Amino acid sequence: MKHRKKAIAAVLAAVMIVPFSAFAVNGPLNTTGKQDGGIGNTTHYTDEAPNISVDPKVNDIIYPLFATPAIKKKSESLTVQIDSQGKEAAGWDVKLKPTNHSAFTETYDLPVQKVSMGDSHWKDAEKIYDVTVQIPEHIPEELYDLEVSYTANGQRKTDEQPHSVKVLDEYKKDFEFLHLTDTHVGSPRNLGNHDEVSTIDPGRLKEAGMWDADPEKRWLYLQKAIKEVNLKNPDFVVVTGDLMYGQMNPQEYIYEYEETYRMLQKLDVPVYLVPGNHDYYAQDATLADGAKYWEQYFGPQYFSFDYGPYAHFIGYNSFDWHKFDRSGHGTVSVPTWGGQIREEQLNWVKKDLAENAKTAQPDQVRGLFSHHNPLWRDRDIWPQDDPDVQKYWKQYDEQHNPRRLETLILGEKLGIQYDQQWHGENAHALIDVMKQHDVDLSLHGHTHIDNVTEKDGILYTTTTSVELSGKPWVGFRPLQVKDGKVTAYNYEEPGRSVPVYENGDTESGVMSLESQYKNANDGHASEQTVTIHNRLNKPMTVTVPVYLVKGDYDVSEGTVKQNVTSGDKQYIEVELTVPAKSTKNITVK
Repeated sequence: MKHRKKAIAAVLAAVMIVPFSAFAVNGPLNTTGKQDGGIGNTTHYTDEAPNISVDPKVNDIIYPLFATPAIKKKSESLTVQIDSQGKEAAGWDVKLKPTNHSAFTETYDLPVQKVSMGDSHWKDAEKIYDVTVQIPEHIPEELYDLEVSYTANGQRKTDEQPHSVKVLDEYKKDFEFLHLTDTHVGSPRNLGNHDEVSTIDPGRLKEAGMWDADPEKRWLYLQKAIKEVNLKNPDFVVVTGDLMYGQMNPQEYIYEYEETYRMLQKLDVPVYLVPGNHDYYAQDATLADGAKYWEQYFGPQYFSFDYGPYAHFIGYNSFDWHKFDRSGHGTVSVPTWGGQIREEQLNWVKKDLAENAKTAQPDQVRGLFSHHNPLWRDRDIWPQDDPDVQKYWKQYDEQHNPRRLETLILGEKLGIQYDQQWHGENAHALIDVMKQHDVDLSLHGHTHIDNVTEKDGILYTTTTSVELSGKPWVGFRPLQVKDGKVTAYNYEEPGRSVPVYENGDTESGVMSLESQYKNANDGHASEQTVTIHNRLNKPMTVTVPVYLVKGDYDVSEGTVKQNVTSGDKQYIEVELTVPAKSTKNITVK
């Protein structure tokens, strides 16, 4: 353990050359720390795992994906998009399969209704097939893996996307979704004291689980957040970037993308992902471009989705820079970590909102989500009487996209001093588009703090990080929609998220919301007792999944939302409200 602590201390000493989160001295961005960029050195994780290699997750299926799932009602149609790698394809077979969390074993065939040639805004492919299928009426309400098989040039091919289709009985007019951000898998900042990140705190060391040999103890802080999300069982989740750290050595993405993908599959609900700056660096200019990794693991950098007729959301990439601008240029120092959206993506957003407006019902909620908040522009935040600031914007306006190296170096220097928020183009243009199309909501991360701002009819929410550096605590934000309006978004004032840890005390390791099962919840027991702890200051409505052997059961507490037989297993889903600072037991037998 002493050797391990010394090694970690050495990593921290290098990484903390530049503190992690610089913010303006005044205003809503003020917090501890210095810079979200930062520099550092470490040994390469692949030294310990030399056989690790890139394992692309996006292959033939390009929609729906794990990071862009489809939410569909029973009997509705779903159009699956397939990149056949340029080959003629036929003989389609589409199935929904149980996820890795389910004790079920049954699969469901989706009847093919139509096959046609399609296209994609993000995937450059010679042949894309739109395969329209129907969701069966008899299928249980659940999150599923999608499997597609087809014949191409005489060979049978099969591809699968986990957690990519959520089947519903009905869309809810009144629904809840959760916003998480800045999970930072691989970040050494998880190890330091809450108020001084350059130290090592024993409690935080355990919660970080920094590359622990036991996967169940690795990134424990994120595992706990995910368990609480699953217990709250929202209709969907959005995660606004900085999923990993990506800044300790040039080839870091090769293992952090893999770990992040593995961790996020612990979610039992549909999750929509957009990139942040830490996911998108191009550290060695050629081999470690985060944009390429993102496409291989998660798919599009921007997209939209619907929750039935009641919500339309756009996830966009706010770290939309030329590769030169986001490159470390041979070092792990990054000159750019602030936000930007360029014309091509902005035009896509305009087109998507215009198309949605043609069919949107009056009480539809419209939202955008990204890593950086367009309200917070560096041109406004940086002091205009600083000669270096004046010099920077003069150079920037002379040449942009990409900038000159001299400009990048000056921008990094000023970023360390004043931070980088929305650093580049089209913040005002994007806001104008949102106002024009009556967007209700704009969700963001990046700053590792909670902030809520209402302006011109749009609710801008920034949520603290899941990484342990979050202020005032590590947390996530539930947002409730009722009658087409966002009616709740704060755990407590001013604009606070729900703390993952009891009273925000990270070092204690005690979860705010927790479920404990007496028996293994794998469908082999004939009775079950579940204890729910709500250590928060507000009542919490939770959903408890119980898998038992096939049979008839009585439930002692709550409302049974589902009671489904699948093969020799019985699935019972119980919803109940646990009062503040209390514990409830559910017995199923």
